[in-house]
Amino acid sequence: MEYSEMSKKLVDILKLNGKPVAVSLLTRKEDVPEGMEEIDEPVRYCQMLQNARFNDTITLAAEEQHSCKGGAAAIGLRDYPENISSGALYYNKLGKEISLGIAKRVVDNMPRPTPGSIVNTIVAPLDNTPTQPDVIVVMANVLAARRIVHAVIYRHGGRVNSNFAGIQSTCADATGSPYTTGELNVSIGCDGAAKNAGLKDDELVVGIPAELLEDIVNILDSKAQDWDDWMRQ
Repeated sequence: MEYSEMSKKLVDILKLNGKPVAVSLLTRKEDVPEGMEEIDEPVRYCQMLQNARFNDTITLAAEEQHSCKGGAAAIGLRDYPENISSGALYYNKLGKEISLGIAKRVVDNMPRPTPGSIVNTIVAPLDNTPTQPDVIVVMANVLAARRIVHAVIYRHGGRVNSNFAGIQSTCADATGSPYTTGELNVSIGCDGAAKNAGLKDDELVVGIPAELLEDIVNILDSKAQDWDDWMRQ
């Protein structure tokens, strides 16, 4: 199934506000599509996602074009700067944790690729991705996220074990985690994505490893309406 078709099905079935977003984490410069140029001005990763979701923007960026260094670190472009790795940002500035040590523990447990292993990111609407993506990010309401989880459970059983902290939701939770684990991750969002990229208070962030996408779409296509009908009857 083509990415454009999968995107349309996800939008229609889940009644998404905006499009699913394809993220490619490139480990080699030679994998950048010919003719693509890096953006001129730095942008936050969460903003890149929203720009793709709502404006059909395709963004190629190296570490220097990621204005949020925490986000860049969470997707493998670099290591965390000292103010984040030490916990100081979340303890001293943002007051998110009760002590510096606990704040550092939060950072130490962020799922992410090896620092420096990623050389470029491409963020694009799924229906127009110029590369084979690694992760698909969907920002949606609770029901849409629930249906995606149901599609995974339908085929594999068990449970979906989400890993999140309400911090670095689009980068660590929805991109770093599925990229490194190969498993779906659902995040409650974060204040940074809300403040800087307009993530709504009632939206969750779902990260889907690209290799699971077609199966999820096919199951939703065949089962989601039945699930909705049963729920609403």
